[in-house]
Amino acid sequence: MANINEFINTAKELADLAGKKAGEAVEVSKLKINNVKINGELQKTYEKLGAFVYKYKKNGEMNDELIDMCVKEIDDLLSALEANEQKINETRHKIKCADCGAINDLQASYCAKCGAKLLHESEEFYVEMDVNENDECSCDEKCNQSDSEVKSEEEHPSCDC
Repeated sequence: MANINEFINTAKELADLAGKKAGEAVEVSKLKINNVKINGELQKTYEKLGAFVYKYKKNGEMNDELIDMCVKEIDDLLSALEANEQKINETRHKIKCADCGAINDLQASYCAKCGAKLLHESEEFYVEMDVNENDECSCDEKCNQSDSEVKSEEEHPSCDC
């Protein structure tokens, strides 16, 4: 009887894994379709920018405001495209090397192509702070107690240390 239960549990785990992988594949497909749309818009915007530059150059005038507007639109589309690529990589459990652009496994610490250290999202926001036990309390009321002296919120309710 134990073998049947193990078999059923294993089958359930495999079905869950297959469902998860199918969901990831669907998500990646949606993001890729979105990338195709963004690339189409990007191409149209590049053509529009080129037409404006040609027209204004031919007439001997310039409209920097209109050109700047097209450049901003292109930058926004490129940002959206990059965000989509990042989502695809996250869904596939991959990371893109900032130095060479190669795609690596998410668990990798260094790029397989160029050897550069890979920056994972959690590392990008890591801030190192010095913590000193003898620092004075930083609350608004300046209670002049060291952090280790502040016992509880009841004794000093405004202390955030």
